Amino acid sequence: MHLYIVRHGQSTGNISTDDVPDGELTPLGQQQARETAARLADCGITHVLSSPLIRALATGTAIAEAAGIEHVEVWPELQEHRQNLHRGFGREELLRNFPKAVFPHSVEADGWDHGGETYESALERGAAAMQALRARHAPDDCVAVATHGAFANYLLRSLLHVPAQHSVWFRMNNCGISRVNFTEPSDGELSYESAEAEIIIVNDVSHLSEIS
Repeated sequence: MHLYIVRHGQSTGNISTDDVPDGELTPLGQQQARETAARLADCGITHVLSSPLIRALATGTAIAEAAGIEHVEVWPELQEHRQNLHRGFGREELLRNFPKAVFPHSVEADGWDHGGETYESALERGAAAMQALRARHAPDDCVAVATHGAFANYLLRSLLHVPAQHSVWFRMNNCGISRVNFTEPSDGELSYESAEAEIIIVNDVSHLSEIS
C-alpha cells in the first residue's frame, strides 16, 4: 500500500483563540486543499479516506475530485484527538456539503460523538487505525488519508513503535503530506531492503504557495 497522510487545510479553529472543535476551512485553507489536490492528482490515488470533521472532509473531497475518485470513505477512527466531548454534524447535513462522502452507521442523523479520550487512548486509536488501513488495502492500493495534526502523529508513532512516554512529535503544517510505502514482509535477514515500510517524507509542504 502507498499511503499519503494529509493534514487538513487551515481551518477557522487554527486562527481563533476560542475552542472551535469542528471549524470549516478558511479561504487560505481552501487554497491549500486545492494545491494539495493538484499535487496528488497524478499520484495514482485509488482511495480517499477522511475524518468526519468538516475541515478534513473538505480537504479529502478536494483530493478525490482532482484524482477522479467517486467516494470519500469517512472513518471516525481518523478524527482528531480531543479530551472534551463534542457532537459532530449529522449525516444529512454533512451529505449536503460533502455529497461524495460515504458514512458508517456511527455517523447518525443527529450527529456523531467526538472527543472524550485520553492521550494514551488516542495513541491506541492511532495504532488500531494504522492496522486497519494495512489490513483493508492491497499492496497496489494508493490511499490518501485526510486527517489532523495530532492524529497524523499518532499514525506515524504507531508505525515507528514510539512508546507513549517518549516526547517525540512530528511537525505537521496545514496540508502537509507524509508518505509511507508498505511492502510485503520478508522472511530473510533484516535490512533496509527487507523493511516492511519505507517512510519517504514527513510534512512535505513544497506544493503550497503559502504555509500555515
